[in-house]
This record gives sequence, structure tokens and C-alpha cells, in this order.
Amino acid sequence: MLYDIAVIGGGIAGISLAAFLSQDADVTVIEAEPVLGYHATGRSAALYTECYGPGVVPTLTKASRSFFEDRPDPLCGPRGAMFVGSDTQGPVLAELEARFRSTVPDLRRLDAAEIAELVPVLDGSPMTRGLLEPRAMDLDVHGIESAFRSTAMANGCSILLDARVSSIRRGSTTWRIDHGGGTVEAEVLVDAAGAWGDDVAKMAGVDPLGLRPLKRSAFLFAPGVEVTPWPMVIDAEEHWYFKPEGPNLLGSAASEIPSEPTDARPDEIDVALGIARIGDVTGIEIRSVRSTWAGLRTFTPDRIPAVGFEPGRRDFFWLVGQGGYGIKTSPAIGRLAAALLLDSDVSQDLDDPDIMAHELDPGRLRRR
Repeated sequence: MLYDIAVIGGGIAGISLAAFLSQDADVTVIEAEPVLGYHATGRSAALYTECYGPGVVPTLTKASRSFFEDRPDPLCGPRGAMFVGSDTQGPVLAELEARFRSTVPDLRRLDAAEIAELVPVLDGSPMTRGLLEPRAMDLDVHGIESAFRSTAMANGCSILLDARVSSIRRGSTTWRIDHGGGTVEAEVLVDAAGAWGDDVAKMAGVDPLGLRPLKRSAFLFAPGVEVTPWPMVIDAEEHWYFKPEGPNLLGSAASEIPSEPTDARPDEIDVALGIARIGDVTGIEIRSVRSTWAGLRTFTPDRIPAVGFEPGRRDFFWLVGQGGYGIKTSPAIGRLAAALLLDSDVSQDLDDPDIMAHELDPGRLRRR
């Protein structure tokens, strides 16, 4: 079957795009794994914060908030995020506050006593300075992915699973994409393949962007105290974080370990590092963990997502490099990417879409 657009990759980037795009185009999503969102999407810390990410990322995050909140069954819940540091990390926290104060006006400075009141295990710790983002939220990753998938399917989008792409060829007017279950033809190809984004591009005869997959391990442990009301706690220099998950805590050393595109497995040394760092700060003796996992966070060289057509072409579209921001920005990036592909207007949905598109333009990486 001939489609208007074929999206390679069924993570949050590909399926969110399909949800918006399929309203006005014949779309297929081609996913190598047996389920959508198998890799980075399903292994996220799942926090909505407007105080994280370079360039246009916070703007995209703010533009996505209503998608999560404004529905009968919200795809988010209250959490809050607290960025903490020692006296020597004061300048780092001051820089963070200066960057985000204008866009997050309720950002609140905390002293040691206020930090301990919110998270008692930090009483007496070196963490004497903090910033609280009270409106940061937990995100229901499965619910978000399901909402996009349901919309796409209701619009007639074809979702192909267990369909690992083996070759991509450009004919005179269409792409021919061979995969595990057959062949797809499409006029436009969207590369939403995450860590495999550069591999897909090379298969299609397009120069890679220099994507960097970085592995991060995480673990779940029982803290032995009541944690449900705590905010997520993040070291000012992102050397560790922990976040309530029911009665447990999700923890990580927040590492960025270069990796090849792969089904990431937790690194025992990285998990041990996270246990040590969190234990040193909180005094919690973490003798065992309930589970461990790892995911790849894939960035462009400037760590800003690449969303747009390959320069000089209208048949190859990049949707990669979401790094640690993919879920929280997916509604805005999905709408914007669909508008760019369809040459339609989204000014009623997004403030300054032209500025967003300019900052996300993959062409900037060709000019480096």
C-alpha cells in the first residue's frame, strides 16, 4: 500500500506525530519491536518539569501542559520538583533560578529547614539550598502513549509492529521500505527512530546528524519511611535524583554513559554509584533494590531536538534527539512536526511556532 507518510519508530516521538498527522494524511508507523515505546519511552522518570532543558525545550514543555491536564482523566498528577545543593553548589542553583524565574514565576527558593520539612531524610544533610517547582507533575507514560495510539488508530493510521526495517530505497517519487513483515511505500519518510536515527538516515542515503545515545541506569528501592508526599529531588548538578513511586523510591546516579544503539541493560557499577550517592545524602541504608533498568537518552550535538526536513529535501523529515525531554514535550512537538509536514498553521495551538521551528531545524546542525 502507498502511504503519504511513513514514520519509522514507534516511541513517543513517532506515535505522537502519528496522532496529529493522521487527521489529514494517510500514515503508517513502522516499529521494530513487538510493542510501542519499548526503549526510551517506557524507561523514563516520567516527570513534567518546566525547569529542565536547553533552548526552546521549556517553551515546548509549557505548550504541552494542557494536553496532560485538560481531559476527564488527566494524564498527570501532583508531585513537585525540588532542586537541591550544598553551599558550594549555590552558584549552580542561582544560575538555574535566573534561567527559569521569568517562565516559572512560582519557583521558590528554599533554605535547609524548608528542604528538611519537605523531605525529612535530608535533615542535617549537606543539601542546604534549594529551589522548589511546585507545579511539576508526575506523568502517566503508558496513558500518554495509549492516548496518542488510540487517536492515531481512530484516524486510520496503520501501526506495524515487529517490523524491523532492513532496507530503504528511494524511487522516482516514493520511498520503498522493506521490513520484517513486508514492504511499505510512502511519499515522505519520517525518521523517528531514536537511538537508531542516524542508522535509519544512512540506510536512506542521508548523512547522519551525529546523534549521541547516552545510557542511564535506574533502580527501585524501599526507603523504610513514608515518601508519598515528597517531591522529586534532583541534585543541582544532576549527579543523582530520587522520586517517589508508590511506597518506594526510584533512584539514579543520573549518569550519561556513551552507548551504541541497543536494548539497554542496567550497569551494575552505575546502579551502585546511584545507591552510594543517594545514601550519602539521605542517610538511607539501601541494602537491596527491588528492580533495576536502563534506557538510552539520545541527544543531538547541541542537545536540542531536531525536527524538520533534511535541508534541500521535502521527502526526508527528522524527528530525533529528544533526549530526556521526549515525553513532556511530545504534544507540542507532535503538533509542530505535523504542521511542518503538512505545511499547515498551528499558531492557534502554539505560541511562536515559527521560532520553535527555527530552533529545532536540523539544518542548524549541517552549518556547524
